[in-house]
Amino acid sequence: MARILMTGIVTLDHVLDVDTYPAEDAEVRADASRTRPGGNATNTAALLAQFGHRPELAAVVAEGAAGDDLIRRLRERRIHDRHLFRRPGATPTSHILRARDTGSRTIVHHRDLPELAAEDLHGVAWEEYDWLHFEGRNPEVLARVLATVRDCVYDAPVSLELEKPRDGLEACIPFADILMVSRDWARARAERTGAGGDTAATCEAALRALMEQHPEAIITVTGGPAGAWIGFRGRVEHCAPTPGLTVIDSVGAGDAFNAGLIDAIASGEPPERALVAAVRLAERKLAQDGFDGLVRD
Repeated sequence: MARILMTGIVTLDHVLDVDTYPAEDAEVRADASRTRPGGNATNTAALLAQFGHRPELAAVVAEGAAGDDLIRRLRERRIHDRHLFRRPGATPTSHILRARDTGSRTIVHHRDLPELAAEDLHGVAWEEYDWLHFEGRNPEVLARVLATVRDCVYDAPVSLELEKPRDGLEACIPFADILMVSRDWARARAERTGAGGDTAATCEAALRALMEQHPEAIITVTGGPAGAWIGFRGRVEHCAPTPGLTVIDSVGAGDAFNAGLIDAIASGEPPERALVAAVRLAERKLAQDGFDGLVRD
């Protein structure tokens, strides 16, 4: 069992299922509705708890009853909360519309709450953890935090998720041992550098460019239906998706991939096997609604 600190955001997700995505100005009836905690680091932490690890979450939670309820839901998922910081404001919410005919999801996010400040994390004993994971957000603060982490952590892996392209985020990359890159981030990088192509070519080009710049890092790039790649010690490995997979719920599939990768590497698996474990966990997430019971013995 690893003690893992996840740093990012926590939201309240309101999920509505519809048969097909509605046209503008339409009025439709949802087939199902549910509310659950969300956010990248939060989802990954919930799955790591299912693996038997001890995940702790560093994030900002709103003061008041809604924030109290959110913390209760996190505890039900065995996510430890001593580094949750309460602030005035509204609980961040994501309204997610899922179309059953295509498996697509449309997310509208509302946030009226400050991000974590570097000062919030001054009291964290970084050296106590077996793994430190960070969402790639709020780059200026994140770079300061990662620099502090590197001053006191020598043997615990530091992983960084690069999901959305944000100005200044590349300055954070040198601090990480493991980079988890999304298809969107790879595509944005390709557009900046003029390295176009289909999804597979774009993802692999982003991977090889990052490997050249950061040769000591383990780097993954997820490509959705194109599968996923991992680069390490000059090697590139690809894991193809399982043919014929039926997509039920794509919300959090990337978070599941990250959880599978962290668990496998923390358990001593080599990178190429960790990639396969991560892809298969993400596929199980795609094939079921939500995260409960996703990890199997």
